[in-house]
Amino acid sequence: MRLALGQSGQLCLLTGPSKTGKTTLYREVLASRGEIPLIVQCDRQTKLEDVWLHALEGIDFERAESRQTASSAKGSVEAELSLKLGWAWLAEKAARIKGTITGEKSESELKRKILASPGPDLLIPALKHTNYVLVIEDFHYLAEDVKVILFQQWKRFVDNEVSVLVLGTTHRAVDIANSNRDLVGRIAQFDVGSWAVEDLEKIISQGFDYLNIKITPDLKNFIAMESVGLPLVTQQICLEMLTSLPAEYIDEVSGQKIALDRTTVGGSMHTVAKNRFTQFESYYSTLIKGPREGARKYKTYELVLACFTLDPIKFSLSRMEIDQRLGKLKLASSDIPPQASLNSTLGALKKFQERRGFEFLEWRPAEDILYIIEPSFLFYVRWRTMKGTAQKQMDLFEQLLSSTSGWFTVDIGKTILETEIWSREVDVKALLRRRPKPAE
Repeated sequence: MRLALGQSGQLCLLTGPSKTGKTTLYREVLASRGEIPLIVQCDRQTKLEDVWLHALEGIDFERAESRQTASSAKGSVEAELSLKLGWAWLAEKAARIKGTITGEKSESELKRKILASPGPDLLIPALKHTNYVLVIEDFHYLAEDVKVILFQQWKRFVDNEVSVLVLGTTHRAVDIANSNRDLVGRIAQFDVGSWAVEDLEKIISQGFDYLNIKITPDLKNFIAMESVGLPLVTQQICLEMLTSLPAEYIDEVSGQKIALDRTTVGGSMHTVAKNRFTQFESYYSTLIKGPREGARKYKTYELVLACFTLDPIKFSLSRMEIDQRLGKLKLASSDIPPQASLNSTLGALKKFQERRGFEFLEWRPAEDILYIIEPSFLFYVRWRTMKGTAQKQMDLFEQLLSSTSGWFTVDIGKTILETEIWSREVDVKALLRRRPKPAE
């Protein structure tokens, strides 16, 4: 990605599931290049003019530095800036604004004038001549009509040798790549993807090895597999396993024989799902009910979601795979929805979620594939209920996920460490400092 950004006029796509480190990656790359991200955060309500307005509002000329370019025609390197960076300079660079300026105007007046009529022609000079880089986050949330126009306008950025960084989900990258034939050859995609199981296992080993606590390979694999490719989930499960122990100091557990088994791990996963991802509860309840709950004969919304919880864990299912997984569920023949009901549910998923302000599942009819967009939501639905408990099941989905493994809830004991062992931001050993015991 560093090399792609170094080439003028590139549309750089950084794709991958949520919480896999896309933001951390691009911030590191831009920092290494001495560039500042000019971030536009998108959602379903973001309009075209909002994109340019938010970008222009984010410019701080006191932080910006000028770029200097080599002019091959003149054979010399010359400064592109004849004025001090600021809104007056931008007004001079932007032809549309320059022609309307009369008399002396202050920086604040010129800023208001520019922001009153935002557009790409005002932003391009700032990106071309300063060390700002436009970053569009969560591009996939934009309405389709907004995307189409942005695709067309990005051609102008490319023609002006200005690079743009766009973040989105992996399966939406094809939308950008196929949207404008003029961009062919100027698009560079970098897919972060979900973390591999073996890499998540290394996170687990690093913490437990430092504490000199033995954990079996099968438990490490179990945690890594259930982390749905997210290092954050792995870290939270491991931390919960330790904070549930009745100990306060590192030397009380280091080197000791501690019983770690699937029961302990399962209890920690359940606690993490309920405590760390409790915001999913209302969305989950809404999604499994579906529209017109009382009028529907089949619980197709619950069944479709249940398909994602069956092993092996997958973040996308073809139409054939959905049918295959439905066949593995223990359903009475009268509960099996017909093909027409399943097709209707898949087709209605988008509008049903949009009306309620969330999006976790996406059906792509052109590909015949159903995607789960938020991996942490998948972890939540797998572990929101303790498996095999004797409690009364509240819905069909919980019945489908019930088992006879004999899980039980683990009580949370005193914390072992002052902060997280499996922290993403700080070195593990720097965090594992034992607090001095109080004097006798």
